[in-house]
Amino acid sequence: MPKRLTEIAIQFTQIPLSLFGQRNLAGEAPNVLVLRIQPDEGITLYLGAKVPGSVMRIEPVKMRFSYPEAFGGEPPEAYERLLLDSLIGDATLFTRNDEVEEAWRLTNGIIEAWKSQDLSNLPVYEAGTQGPHGVEDFIHDDGSKWRSI
Repeated sequence: MPKRLTEIAIQFTQIPLSLFGQRNLAGEAPNVLVLRIQPDEGITLYLGAKVPGSVMRIEPVKMRFSYPEAFGGEPPEAYERLLLDSLIGDATLFTRNDEVEEAWRLTNGIIEAWKSQDLSNLPVYEAGTQGPHGVEDFIHDDGSKWRSI
């Protein structure tokens, strides 16, 4: 990808009914909850809000929480936290051994399946790009679109 970013974006579906006889009031302002993992850890909620007045018009608004802005400074790196927890004996953030074994069991199944397949047509793309050719067609097939940042 062209930018180092880890986030989870949850786009809520439009309501299935038509208020006041109008269709798709939210238009290009869907409700989206974005959980930013790194960098700039925080939570943003994008809402479609009615513009005050007699005309029924929805515009996007943004509610944002940022850890650095709220608490000042940068939070510790993830590995700093893990190292400190391991030094003081706190296993809360560590994976249990049965979870690790199950993850490897599932992963090995995938690896074995790949070994038995011809992967010569697997899409490959250059680092720093948005993905392989045809990725737009792939997501548009079911009426979706990529979230641009």
